[in-house]
Amino acid sequence: MNIMWSSLAFSLSLGAAGMILILSFVSTLVKGFQFWPPPAKDSWQHRLFLVLFRGFLYPLIALTVLEFNLLRGNLALIQYGAGALLVLVGFGLAFAITFNLGWRNAFGEKLGLRTTGWFSRSRNPIYVVTWIGLIGWGLIANSWMVSVLLAIWGALYVLAPFLEEPWLEREYGQAYRDYKERTPRFI
Repeated sequence: MNIMWSSLAFSLSLGAAGMILILSFVSTLVKGFQFWPPPAKDSWQHRLFLVLFRGFLYPLIALTVLEFNLLRGNLALIQYGAGALLVLVGFGLAFAITFNLGWRNAFGEKLGLRTTGWFSRSRNPIYVVTWIGLIGWGLIANSWMVSVLLAIWGALYVLAPFLEEPWLEREYGQAYRDYKERTPRFI
């Protein structure tokens, strides 16, 4: 029974991530089609992205619970401790930086170019610190299916800046180009 639910959760999450990837890829090929960042908060792209991301995340969380298998021994304690620390640091910083940026700004609304604080060291600090959290999640989950989905999430965060940068250049012009020259994409 658990295998059936795990397979369902994995399939739903994988399907949602696949749709995000496909729509993002199409937006690079078809002139005038933009999926990420969405063209407006009330656009179908914004609503669909939220549905797909939740369709990826919620089954991933369920899969993590379904697949959790408590490890025993000193190495397990180290693995869980390191995983918990990475989850707290990575996702904690991701939320803090996102709040600093502004949720609406993080989801494609033009509310100002941020170039100070964390954004003075990386153009994409939220993605960088999220990778730390994803590694921790993988250590805690200890499941190949969860690890595959976390790797896809990490890959999405590698690809996202390449979709966002042309939009940022159009929206912020020379200010963004100057920022891009002095600040690395990731680290």
